[in-house]
Amino acid sequence: MSQTVYYKFVILFLVFIAISDLNGKLLRPSNNRKDKEILLINSKRRVYYPIKDTGLVYNVSGPNRIEFISRYPVLRKKKKSHSYSYNIVLNKTDTIDVNHKYKVQSKIKSVQHPKHSYTYSGNYFINIPKGQHTIELIKIERSKYPVLMRVLSKEFESLGKKQKVLNPMIHKDGVLLNISGKKVQYFECSNEIPLQVKASGPSTLRILSRLQFSEIMGSEESYRIHVMNGKKVEGTFYFNTERSSSSSIDNRSDKVPGKWRSCEIKIPKGSYTYNIEISDKGKTILTRFILY
Repeated sequence: MSQTVYYKFVILFLVFIAISDLNGKLLRPSNNRKDKEILLINSKRRVYYPIKDTGLVYNVSGPNRIEFISRYPVLRKKKKSHSYSYNIVLNKTDTIDVNHKYKVQSKIKSVQHPKHSYTYSGNYFINIPKGQHTIELIKIERSKYPVLMRVLSKEFESLGKKQKVLNPMIHKDGVLLNISGKKVQYFECSNEIPLQVKASGPSTLRILSRLQFSEIMGSEESYRIHVMNGKKVEGTFYFNTERSSSSSIDNRSDKVPGKWRSCEIKIPKGSYTYNIEISDKGKTILTRFILY
């Protein structure tokens, strides 16, 4: 092999590594691998797997952040918004109902089904702890067509040295948490009281959250954070948490903070305003925003 060809190969390999690291690792299901569909999106080939009657099963290792990128196929003449749903089953115990509604995205083509159009992508995220886990994607009976699914796995990133704590644009007084002898300020967020954060990129916004447990809640609870940039849905993040035994909330002896969970938003170049709310009515989370 000549040096020119060798260096070209090295450069292409490094570019591939960089792209893989940026977008996450594509996961392949352990079943129905041959039933994949290739979509051409902005001149790029993307592999999706349809959720059929037998579902899709993934075996994953944690800790990791799992992103579910879904699209719904429709006949090419139908341009309106379309609703679709599917279920995520974690370790055969926890079932998450995912519901999306998106308009048709133009200029997406399918190699297998050229007469179909496809919606904008619905992005759903879950964080999985250390260990081996099974994820099943189940079809909803009312769906006319199989939902197309692309599952990515990405390791958690380190904050590094350059980080900045952001305060919401409009908010009530902060809530102080006692954590390992230190008082740390968090901000309340709920379905009724969403928060807005202004951030500039290119950078990453990490949202730290703790569910506020009341006396009537169990030892473990789940919650979902919905993040939007204007009308664009950045993602819905699902968390399962438990009561913290080492932290407390100032002046709220009847409330207990949950163990912290986090999600991340990649911010492109420019300035943006993000809307954050909890999707579950009747639940409150305490949030903290870090830009790095």
